Amino acid sequence: MADIPPSTDGPLMPFSKPHDLAEWRDRFGYSQRQAADAIGCSRGAWAGWEHGDQPIPKYISLAIAALSLGVGR
Repeated sequence: MADIPPSTDGPLMPFSKPHDLAEWRDRFGYSQRQAADAIGCSRGAWAGWEHGDQPIPKYISLAIAALSLGVGR
């Protein structure tokens, strides 16, 4: 079987864009502090991701997706 190189423009991780974080927060009625506490990061880190100052790490996207499904509540 031939090796297929990974796609460089494949599907995005869920919650990988800054506006995704703000929409998620709004949907669950969280403040930035509450959202940060829910996934175990600082409010400053959350604000940086939500404002696009820093890229959103994959593990954060996955943690948010898990919370959205009720895992860890």
